[in-house]
Amino acid sequence: MTTLTVTAPRVLSTSYVNRGRHRARVRTAQGSTRGKGSAREIRCAAGFIESYETALQASPLLVKSTTSLVGFLVADLVAQGLSSSRSEDGERLGIDLGRCGRNAIFGGSIYGPISGAWYGALDQYVLPEDPTSALAVAAKVAADQVAWAPVLVTMLFAWDLAWNGDDLTGGGLQKKLGADLLDTLKVNWSFWPVFHVLNFRFVSPGDRILYINAVQVLYNVFLCYKASERESDDDGKT
Repeated sequence: MTTLTVTAPRVLSTSYVNRGRHRARVRTAQGSTRGKGSAREIRCAAGFIESYETALQASPLLVKSTTSLVGFLVADLVAQGLSSSRSEDGERLGIDLGRCGRNAIFGGSIYGPISGAWYGALDQYVLPEDPTSALAVAAKVAADQVAWAPVLVTMLFAWDLAWNGDDLTGGGLQKKLGADLLDTLKVNWSFWPVFHVLNFRFVSPGDRILYINAVQVLYNVFLCYKASERESDDDGKT
């Protein structure tokens, strides 16, 4: 005769069960906290965009100018923070507040109004019946890089020269353009086209200046990277 042996089920101790329940509650609470945090951030971002859109409709020129002022200021602070510039005695240079102010004023008084008009003209006249089509996006990017980029770089050069007291009519600007315009445009063309494809394809016309100023911060990081590359190349040649 075969004898069946029945094993009694294992009984978990109360403390073991309680520890498991506690861990489950902690994990649930953590997940809930992360979910609430993410939802809060999304609501804040949505609230900011809604407030920005409202202000933009009420005062488009003022909002675009203010956006560019803040954008150029932040971008220059980032660029200076990443820069490896040093004084003659080898000490790392601090933040040049005068340069920050100069770039912020340029962004608010010149870049904001003029670029707002430029991008408005592109949206109005370049295939307005199908503004996000591949052909429209390509045409806008080409126009921006071929027509607007050289104008913008020239304005920046002229602004810096005038701010430093140089005579723009005495050949200083022409000399600066001859020495640096093409190299600056090459760097510009290696960065901006991709971001402008996204700009003209997905960004609403009213938010273009906000988007471009945000990307400008990344562009300054890119410029610092390119500058460090050139410095490394120069060190290798010496």
